[in-house]
Amino acid sequence: MNPLNQRRISDITFIIDKELNVKDGNRSFLNHLHKTDFDLNLSYILEDSDARNLKFYLENFDDSATQHNFIANIRPHENYISCIFTISRSDSFFKVVIAELSYSRSLLDRALLESREFTALLQNFDAYYFTYDGKKIILKNTKDLTIIASGSLEDFRAFFPNQFKLNFKHDDSRSQFDLMLEDIKNFISNKYYSFLQTNKKMVTVHTLKTSTRSSALIVGSVQMSQKSDVATNLYNEQKDGLTGLYNKKAITELAIKKINEDKTPCSLIIIDVDKFKECNDTYGHIFGDRVLVAVANCIQDAVKGAGMAGRIGGDEFLVILDRTSEDDIRNVTRNIRTGIQWNITNVEPGSIVTCSMGIAKFPLQAKDYNDLFALADKCLYIAKYRGRNCYIIYKPEIHDKILFENKQVDDRVASGQYFNDNSVAQLEILRAIDGIKKNKPETVENVLEKILNFFNINKITVYNEEFELAYMVAKDEDDKSECRSAHLNTNYFSYFNEFGFVHFDNTNVLGSIDGNHYEIYRSNGIASTIEVLCRGDNGKIKAFICYDLYRPARAFKNETVTLALVLANLITRKI
Repeated sequence: MNPLNQRRISDITFIIDKELNVKDGNRSFLNHLHKTDFDLNLSYILEDSDARNLKFYLENFDDSATQHNFIANIRPHENYISCIFTISRSDSFFKVVIAELSYSRSLLDRALLESREFTALLQNFDAYYFTYDGKKIILKNTKDLTIIASGSLEDFRAFFPNQFKLNFKHDDSRSQFDLMLEDIKNFISNKYYSFLQTNKKMVTVHTLKTSTRSSALIVGSVQMSQKSDVATNLYNEQKDGLTGLYNKKAITELAIKKINEDKTPCSLIIIDVDKFKECNDTYGHIFGDRVLVAVANCIQDAVKGAGMAGRIGGDEFLVILDRTSEDDIRNVTRNIRTGIQWNITNVEPGSIVTCSMGIAKFPLQAKDYNDLFALADKCLYIAKYRGRNCYIIYKPEIHDKILFENKQVDDRVASGQYFNDNSVAQLEILRAIDGIKKNKPETVENVLEKILNFFNINKITVYNEEFELAYMVAKDEDDKSECRSAHLNTNYFSYFNEFGFVHFDNTNVLGSIDGNHYEIYRSNGIASTIEVLCRGDNGKIKAFICYDLYRPARAFKNETVTLALVLANLITRKI
């Protein structure tokens, strides 16, 4: 290793287990990887061969040696960096100190490229530009490099809007300005920010970063528009009339420009309101419009200037997020999901409004807008299948397999095989129910086993008219736990519908409407469920039957819910 290319960083330490799961570490380790928590496996940042070798090394760790060194190549942000790990053991965990590090040639080339971009940017400045070195921000003109203003970021927050007469009556301008300051503070570069002025003209800022081994500098060009009609159209004519977000044409054009033309890294989020047609049919279109406005507000609050949001269909929304780290994406999508569920659920008594989201990242996962949208749309489909009220961030190693399996099911549907297989399986279940014999519990368990496999769920529980456990079948022995008996009273059935049953595709929805039931499901890992109160001809309760699916959640199709009700009542008549 060339001493001239070495950098001593002995303050970077972390704790791992034999499977390379990071258990703890110091802040330098997180900063180096641009992470906010230690939920990480080293295999994601190590070369595959290094990960395999390190696992073997830890499994055969020699406690008699005084010092252990392991050389590996890590890739924290698409650059290979050679490291020496100094490893010591403590019980079943291993402490790692990164003793020496050598930056790869590609990293040095990138720094040189950024310097050249900085030079090119200087040649294309409009009337003004500013620089930020981590402490002071300086605004200059390009004619004679006169300093217009200088100070901290907080000073900049005050003088920049006044200098360029920004119109903060438009939320987009304020949110863009707040985002720009946050990005500058974190040295995030190669971004474009647009602001509306009070004279209806536009100001556009483009930032780039130049750096050396010891310092970094953000440089921003300030470009002034000479036309006001473009700005007027951008902030007025391109808005959706109901929600105030961008309409489909506007958000699509902005997304295409950002992705196809500017090649700006970003994430695309497609949001769909769950069962919106049922919401409209049940509570009316006026309530449906109120829901859409509230959803839009939740999306706007969650994005908070970190991107753009638009309405692209009746109950479908699109967000272009100026973030690609999974932590940032999860923060935004989690806020959208919980905001919609908690803020809208109680608008109308008995209503439950949730959303599903599909997310894909550019340029990591797609080369242009169309491919990116297609991936996010497929993830939205998976989110719907997973029980709704959730988000799916595209990961090819997981979701390509799911999409392939779904394609196989579609092919079986097209050929008729799917319906034929289902009809045969249902006929077997009906014959088994007909064969139920009193005082022969094995005949009941045989029926329940067939239903369990047909629905592909984890557990079926049957209680008698006294709400005592009568039968239970489960996919695995570990699933055989009874969790409802202590709670089966009048209050338990208070949220059942007038027809004596309830079904939740994703029990997370109960978090905002019924904390007690939510805790029952959550503590027992029940993600999706259908629960049926079965009555005899005299109207008295004869049985209570529960169909449970553990995580991940899955949406029950309408025909599945119907069949579950039919089978529950047929079984009740026999037992």
